[in-house]
Amino acid sequence: MKDVTINIQSASFPSQFVSDAEKASPEYGLQVGNSIQYEWFRKDGSQCRYYNQWAEFNRLRLYARGEQSIQKYKNELAIDGDLSYLNLDWTPVPILPKFVDIVVNGMGDRLFKVKAYAQDAMSQAKRSKYQDMIESQMLSKDLLLKIQGETGVNPFVTNPEELPQTDEELSLYMQLKYKPAIEIAEEEAINTILDENHYQDTRKRIDYDLTVLGIGIAKH
Repeated sequence: MKDVTINIQSASFPSQFVSDAEKASPEYGLQVGNSIQYEWFRKDGSQCRYYNQWAEFNRLRLYARGEQSIQKYKNELAIDGDLSYLNLDWTPVPILPKFVDIVVNGMGDRLFKVKAYAQDAMSQAKRSKYQDMIESQMLSKDLLLKIQGETGVNPFVTNPEELPQTDEELSLYMQLKYKPAIEIAEEEAINTILDENHYQDTRKRIDYDLTVLGIGIAKH
């Protein structure tokens, strides 16, 4: 099998300030592709940016798994290349993988949950209307309790024991108790998308790459 050598011609990236029509042309795309090829796959002697980075990433992954080459350890202990006087177990001690797992697990904790908040005019109007209704019940709580005791009819729209006492409690009540259907549906939709796309598994792999390689990439 013959070795095939590809001569990569020098190329530079085209201007980004040309018109959209020119950017959509095949010639512009070809120039971008040639520039990427020249930047990543040209060889300076025995060096190549793409394959050098691939080898470095592979070396880092081996260390992270505790499977690195032991040849350098043998070279340090060998006398003129002779190891016959040593009787050692050359299996690498898996210390680094434990620390990698600790860091990755710490990065993977989701400390926040998805919270949707409707800001359109209709939702804001409904929110204000509900708040005004709770506020009116809060202010007339004593009178409503008296009506309930004398008539036996419940005039409250919510549990009177849960009604806020102050404006600060009213604000907190609206944050904790009021949740329109559109916000719930939006949160469920986002969480469903994350679950269907195995977000946690993908996130853990990205965190692992960030820890081991210093770079993590995913296609959105």
